[in-house]
Amino acid sequence: MKNYLFPLALALGFTMMFTACSNDMEGLSYEEVQKKNFATNFVAKYGEIAPNQTWDFTTGDRQLSTRGFTTINTVLLENGIDFGDVSQIKTTLKNASWLHREIQIPGGVTKNGALLDAMVKALPEGKAKTGQPAVLVAPSNGFYIFPFFSGGCLTYDLKVKVGDQDPITVFTKDWINFQTVNGMEKDNVYAQGGTINMRGIYIEAPVGTRVEIYIDNIACHTQAAGTNAYNKALPAPADVAGTTNGRAIYVDVDEGVMPELDGIELKENAVVKYIGIEDIANGKPLGFSGDNDFNDVVLAVVGNPDVPQEKIITENEYEVKTARPKRYMIEDLGATDDFDFNDVVVDVEEYTIERHKVTRENGVIKSDVIISTEKGTSKALIRAMGGTIDFELTIGDTKWVKSENGFNVKTMYNTQGKIDYDKVLAEFDVEGWEYDLNNVSIAVNGKDGQLFTIKFPKAGEAPMIIAVDPSQKWMGERISVPKTWFYTVDE
Repeated sequence: MKNYLFPLALALGFTMMFTACSNDMEGLSYEEVQKKNFATNFVAKYGEIAPNQTWDFTTGDRQLSTRGFTTINTVLLENGIDFGDVSQIKTTLKNASWLHREIQIPGGVTKNGALLDAMVKALPEGKAKTGQPAVLVAPSNGFYIFPFFSGGCLTYDLKVKVGDQDPITVFTKDWINFQTVNGMEKDNVYAQGGTINMRGIYIEAPVGTRVEIYIDNIACHTQAAGTNAYNKALPAPADVAGTTNGRAIYVDVDEGVMPELDGIELKENAVVKYIGIEDIANGKPLGFSGDNDFNDVVLAVVGNPDVPQEKIITENEYEVKTARPKRYMIEDLGATDDFDFNDVVVDVEEYTIERHKVTRENGVIKSDVIISTEKGTSKALIRAMGGTIDFELTIGDTKWVKSENGFNVKTMYNTQGKIDYDKVLAEFDVEGWEYDLNNVSIAVNGKDGQLFTIKFPKAGEAPMIIAVDPSQKWMGERISVPKTWFYTVDE
């Protein structure tokens, strides 16, 4: 027997619910109805909202203003630059002194021959070299540092220090051969044999982060007169040598020389800079005379595409431009059961110019303090527009309209298929925006041309705008943000 009572009861239930909702919405404007429906659906989706629940989840961290990495990441590579078969490389006496020896490559090498030839030409043994001191700050892309030539007999640790992180030992020179490259056999007096491998390092860091390259734990070794025996290592000098104290310079090699790097794909416009380090200064240590040929360690700094640039310090002062960014994700209420928060995604960046004062001691920077701070113009970057209705976005005192800036109102931008989270659809200056006030709103052209305004929510309200760090990615179309984004009562 067919049951007629169940569908009848169901129909009566829907009728009663609709009547109750209609009564509840009676007298409300279109805007109020949309927002009330959104709030009801939001609670049904994510749970009851605590009265003190706020919707700004940003950390407030400042970044260096040029867009790039927000954290420091370093990867120590297993190997360095490969020269292939190095059996033909010989180190011969340049003159009667054992201190002056010169690399000879009678048969060449099977890989990176042009690099080695250019380096030998640019930094001949025992010939004093002058150049611009190498002082490095990180670019907006990742880059590599490859030590590839060692010209002296001293032993040391090559270290790289990025920002405030602990120094990283890239390799330890435990051999005393003169003028070596990767693949050659180590002098076994101290190294106990083995093959030389001056490793490389890959670095990512926020733009402007200081990058120091230097040798530490320097030790000298003396050869007994008339023999091939070496005395034990002498105490290391007190200082280090490198970018920290001017004993590292940029080296000009023949134009177009680029290292061949195994397993590393470089962009077509990748740039390389060469740096030479002098291991001992004149008269140091223990009576040794430095020759200032700057070939005791030679490095290739390879950008992909940009290399670290020099930090310009004038009269012991320099400027750093920082940005405090915030990402707003907005629902335009075209649908009140859609919680992808991608109808508008906009990053707003508050710029500050900090002036730094540095103090030095024996050429080494000992302190770096901020002496003044000046607020600059804020900037907005629209990343995605998943809505299909026109809107006027207001950030502080600045307004931006979708239809007036070359965009099709009905088109969704950067929210479907493969999303490009680095894409900038529009960029403009902003006046009057306050980071802590979240004075952001959106006026939407809703159904039948009815306009309504969405403001950043107060505590306890159902949010139609949320603020997050720019590292937080937005969702694709009709994919609701996870419940873990919101700290609601029933979690």
